[in-house]
Amino acid sequence: MAAGWLPLSAPAASGEDIYKAKCSACHDSGAGQAPRVSVGAEWRERSARGRSAMHESAIKGIPATAMAAKGGYAELSDDDVRRAVDYMLTRVGFRDPVRAPQTVTAPAAAAGTNPLAAAVDDVTLATRVAEAIKKALAPNARIELYDGEATVRGLTIKVGARDGVVTLSGAVEKADVIPRALAVAQSVAGARQVESRLVTAGMLDFD
Repeated sequence: MAAGWLPLSAPAASGEDIYKAKCSACHDSGAGQAPRVSVGAEWRERSARGRSAMHESAIKGIPATAMAAKGGYAELSDDDVRRAVDYMLTRVGFRDPVRAPQTVTAPAAAAGTNPLAAAVDDVTLATRVAEAIKKALAPNARIELYDGEATVRGLTIKVGARDGVVTLSGAVEKADVIPRALAVAQSVAGARQVESRLVTAGMLDFD
């Protein structure tokens, strides 16, 4: 990561800003054998380890290389480093592997303990799940209902339901949103099964 100073006060700096101030000298030029953001091929081996592993390498550093922990900038938070790495991965065209749909059967409620556990119509169930996800993960998000499907706009999560089976789909900005949304959906009364087709957003394949 390059020399330079960037005040990281609220609101948080973007990954691009952090990259330009801290990382660009090495990752633009390849100094210290750093992979260049202009050469996707230099990231292939690293990308095979996955996004989380690359986050960890940048945060903790890589022994016997020029990659110090947080690039030598201890003032950066872990999230700052992750944003910078995500920006670089966008530049090189990294794409998270598409996850196979996850299916989870919601635990059955004890008979007579929850009057809401009775079966509900599909639109009502989809709306309930969308509202629960909004409340837990993005209170300021909008919910839009179209053709029986509820969309949590602030998270780009679409919620559908059929015969008590809830399906979550869409491309989210942060990978950790996926298990959290899945857990929220499982907890909603009337959802007897939840399928996740969520992926992390917007990365293009390598050329």
